[in-house]
Amino acid sequence: MPTHDIDKIRNVVLIGHSGSGKTSLAESILFHTKSISRMGTVESGNTVSDHEPEEAKRVSSIQTSIIPCKAKGHKINFLDTPGYDDFRGEVLPGLRITESAVIVVSATAGVEVGTETSWNLCETQRIPRIVFINKLDRENAEFERSLASIESSLGRKCVPFQIPIGEAKTFQGIIDLIGDDTNIPDDLKPVVEKAKSRLVEAAAEND
Repeated sequence: MPTHDIDKIRNVVLIGHSGSGKTSLAESILFHTKSISRMGTVESGNTVSDHEPEEAKRVSSIQTSIIPCKAKGHKINFLDTPGYDDFRGEVLPGLRITESAVIVVSATAGVEVGTETSWNLCETQRIPRIVFINKLDRENAEFERSLASIESSLGRKCVPFQIPIGEAKTFQGIIDLIGDDTNIPDDLKPVVEKAKSRLVEAAAEND
């Protein structure tokens, strides 16, 4: 059985409001890291994370699942947690053993009660976190609206380091503001420059 040096292991918890797409994100991560050859769906009840019959019936997670994968020489253990408040007891142990968190927000809904609860839990336990805007390809998805709700509810210190190319039916991918992404559509270049400037300002303010 393969072993990994402890400094090459990361534990990352996926948290957020119920239905924000944490399990689907975990499934996508497994697929893109070639940990699985075929992506399941929550609706079909065949994801790696939601493997219990009751979870398939509910079409949602009821317990925390550990989803291991390998990327860039590291083993990353993603902890996919339930979003319903009834299962809060499943979330807290995951936060205690993790080094960082991904708070998942649906682009169709923006910040919800579970989003703020997740943020506050991370604040209390001083866990570094990022916010992942999910479901950008869904009908009624709006990146700017979601970002505005994040800034309003969680603070202006939340600044994007990726922006989408299109949204809903026109969603094509993302632009990385940190890397040297040269494949930027002309109509988005002013948006990218503005976003990069804001990212630099935010970094300076928090230095």
